Amino acid sequence: MFDLRKRLFFFLPMVVAALLQHTIHEATHYVTALLMNEEVLEFRFMTNGFLTSQVIYATPVEARSGPHWLLIAWSPAVVTVAIGLVLFLTRRRWLTRYPMLNAGLWFATAYFLVVDPFYYAVLAPFFGAGDVGAADAVGWPRWPVHLTAGLICVGTGYLVYRLKQESNREPERYLPPRRTEVTAG
Repeated sequence: MFDLRKRLFFFLPMVVAALLQHTIHEATHYVTALLMNEEVLEFRFMTNGFLTSQVIYATPVEARSGPHWLLIAWSPAVVTVAIGLVLFLTRRRWLTRYPMLNAGLWFATAYFLVVDPFYYAVLAPFFGAGDVGAADAVGWPRWPVHLTAGLICVGTGYLVYRLKQESNREPERYLPPRRTEVTAG
């Protein structure tokens, strides 16, 4: 049966975790570009129709060449997946007595593990090159990037599956406390 209260309970931690993953990803683009001495014209936070952000560089896409573009484009995916792995490996340590905090950390673990590999493997081949297009800056084909990301996505997806199984065994750690019905009489 559909439990609206339970769904609403998860909405806030889910949104916060997604925004956190997204912000760290885009901020990593920004910081890496600055470290590589690439001029950044602007940082657009959640401004397009897909609620994603963009870091706008001074160098046009057609003029980008050199391996530093691989770092600028791909380091956010490495950072976010690494954060997801750390969260997964330390999951028994971060569990608290607060179900909403646990739910937020659960969603953060899942998002950090899966979002970027899924984008690189599944979405980028069909909806524009995006970060994967950095392979062009060094003359590499894109298909190995998609394939590698697909393998990583399968592996991180399995970790999220394990996380889901563990949370199903201990629902009291993640779900809101049950309301007790008081009857008059």
